[in-house]
Amino acid sequence: MLVSKKQPFPLLVTGASGMLGSDLVEEIVMSRGRQGVLSTDSKTLDITHRTQVENFLHKNPISYIINAAAYTDVDGAEKEREKAYLINVVGPKNLAEVAGSFGIPVIHFSTDYVFDGTLNRPLTEEDEPNPPKPNYYGETKLLGEREVLQNPANLVLRVQWLYGKRRERFSSLRNKEKFTPFEDQWGAPTWTRDVSRTVVKLIEQKAKGLFHFAYDDFASWAEVFAFVCDEWHLSTQLLPKKSSDINLPARRPSYGVMANRKLLAQLGEKTMGSWQTSLREFLKTIYCDFK
Repeated sequence: MLVSKKQPFPLLVTGASGMLGSDLVEEIVMSRGRQGVLSTDSKTLDITHRTQVENFLHKNPISYIINAAAYTDVDGAEKEREKAYLINVVGPKNLAEVAGSFGIPVIHFSTDYVFDGTLNRPLTEEDEPNPPKPNYYGETKLLGEREVLQNPANLVLRVQWLYGKRRERFSSLRNKEKFTPFEDQWGAPTWTRDVSRTVVKLIEQKAKGLFHFAYDDFASWAEVFAFVCDEWHLSTQLLPKKSSDINLPARRPSYGVMANRKLLAQLGEKTMGSWQTSLREFLKTIYCDFK
């Protein structure tokens, strides 16, 4: 008699309809099949309500929680402080505590905005976070990651400048005669597909702790948009400016470059590649959509 191989419990992706969450679901399906993932959004699982999290985990056996739910409006957080706190702090806290009682690890995403950006060198996981003031978004993300890391079985991955199919940032350049990118903010545009593939590898390794996702190189936003114009052969005139020239509600870290040595060591890789290579590939897919 043939005995079927027992399938592992699926991975739960919260915030699955968002930019990062949708790519995470896609990558998990590719690696584990459609049955390997459970997808939820705020309508099917509100992580800010602890009882909902408890009831969901009672009804649905899972092996991992990947929390892609987040409040990401950096300037909006200055006004919607309660909403930002609920989603970025209370939600991760609920997931971590309830999942911990079930013995389920949690993977959570944070940001370079937990740093003030004044060190002018690649930031490591050992550097002390200090969100710029005012930046309530950064403050909530720092509190959220600390809640998740209360359980040493969990993992936090800091990411920055995300783009993906759900929010690609760049196509608006095609209709602009002039554009004014920031020349004094440094980091790297990061493809959600690359982050998702890395998360799948980290799960396979049962990795835990705090990691930075970063490519091997970095740039200013002005250089990034110049790269896009070159790739698409656009005539858009770029007029770089300093972030201090605009009175934004929230301050951004000027130098948010993150080091990737710890992640490379965990993955057993020698390189994370270049942001230019990933963005070039992504831009080709967007260009085809416009044809």
